[in-house]
Amino acid sequence: MNYLIRSLCAFGLVSTLQSAAAELSVQQIKLEHPANGSVVKLKDRPLLLVSGHNVEHRWLSLVDLQNSQAKQIAIPKQLQFFQQAKLAKAGGAVQHAQLVALGQQGIWQYDESNQRWSLLTQVASAYPVIDQKRFSQLSFTEDFNNDQLTDFLVPDFAFWHVLMQQKDGSFRQFSLPMDAEVQLFREDPEFRLKTAYRLDFNADGLTDVLFQRDDQLWLYRQQADGSFSTQADIIPLGIGLTPDAQAQQRSGDGRDYKGLTVRVLANVQDLNNDKVPDLVVREQHYASALEQKYQYQFHYGQLANGKVVHGKTFDQQINTNGVQFDVEYKDLDADGLADFYTPAVELGIGKIVGALLSGSATVDWLFYKQRKDGSFGSKPVYQQEVEVAFSLSSGQTSLPVTAVLKNKAGLASLVKADGEDVLRVYAPVQAQLFSQKSSRQSLLMPKQATNLLVTDLDGDGDDDLVLPYGLQENKAEQRNQLLILRQP
Repeated sequence: MNYLIRSLCAFGLVSTLQSAAAELSVQQIKLEHPANGSVVKLKDRPLLLVSGHNVEHRWLSLVDLQNSQAKQIAIPKQLQFFQQAKLAKAGGAVQHAQLVALGQQGIWQYDESNQRWSLLTQVASAYPVIDQKRFSQLSFTEDFNNDQLTDFLVPDFAFWHVLMQQKDGSFRQFSLPMDAEVQLFREDPEFRLKTAYRLDFNADGLTDVLFQRDDQLWLYRQQADGSFSTQADIIPLGIGLTPDAQAQQRSGDGRDYKGLTVRVLANVQDLNNDKVPDLVVREQHYASALEQKYQYQFHYGQLANGKVVHGKTFDQQINTNGVQFDVEYKDLDADGLADFYTPAVELGIGKIVGALLSGSATVDWLFYKQRKDGSFGSKPVYQQEVEVAFSLSSGQTSLPVTAVLKNKAGLASLVKADGEDVLRVYAPVQAQLFSQKSSRQSLLMPKQATNLLVTDLDGDGDDDLVLPYGLQENKAEQRNQLLILRQP
């Protein structure tokens, strides 16, 4: 009997029948504003932070998941981004997670007891001017030294500032040199910040800060006393990354895109669970300015004489068609290895004209399973299509709900909107990640799902799904709300 069950599971039959028997539970929470900004879950507390905006206003609400109530928080005009943090209190104890924000002058904290904002610490940033129509989350928090107190990593134009929180609530600041990239379009500048990777890159057990510039890595090491070196260790890679200036895609440079290849660093992460960071290079091949396809090359890290090294030639690769965005690297089948999945769209003159005429385009979700040898196979093990609609009159795009939810066992299910009022759930299948069959649940879907949140809301080990509804919904009663979907 056990052998029969295992065999049925391998083909997805048992898991599909089980998933069809139990729907996701639904909790509705009404808001006083659209939920078209960001959603953040406060750690260890049954609270969500939800932001939204329209053409004139911006809002932030604190949502209580236990009583389904929301209350607004006033946003001072000098604030731009929000996040959560654990701060020290008198006697060196750690407070519960609370709301903080980055804005003019520095980092601000919100006191829920008196509903007031106060300046926590001063620091310069790359956001000296505030966009009064937006208030969204930004990942500027980190616990670098694992002391349960939140530290901060704040981008600036010529530096990234590390602020290490002390037990008395003060901060030690270390400014790491790293220039932002700038492009000028007439007199208007456009700044692009470098990606700051936060990981242990030198295998000493401490979280460092890493940047890529040209074909080099710039490593800022954390020291044993919790300080950061402000002098970078420059690590030549020799893997043929395109120099930053050449990688910029700018019109008017006289560049012919036919046959052009651009190689950029796409990710730094431990993908094969050996505690050593790996490099992912995205190679972009252009047939023309509009037609391109991507290839992903994996350089697995190794320890040699106590140092992390990467080979100059890639170890494995993934060949794809079209253009990918929002690539994820996550273990979907509990084997300890990060799998690769991404939405992808094929570009070309014919595709673009067809999309303009029909008002929609097909996006393929591609899933590649990492094998024990680190390879991902020559084609995806699983694929699903979704239809993206867009309006030329409003300039809005409708990206339907598509998300991956993991259960207590670490196995992932795929959830996907099917039309306006159906949610489908594809259960875990070991060989191909998800079943080809799905369970069906009637539920009005949000039109724009780019800001949905997947997280474990109640600490039971199962991922939950937070669906925000905003201004694009057809029916007025569907706007200004959240739906919380929990696994059975």
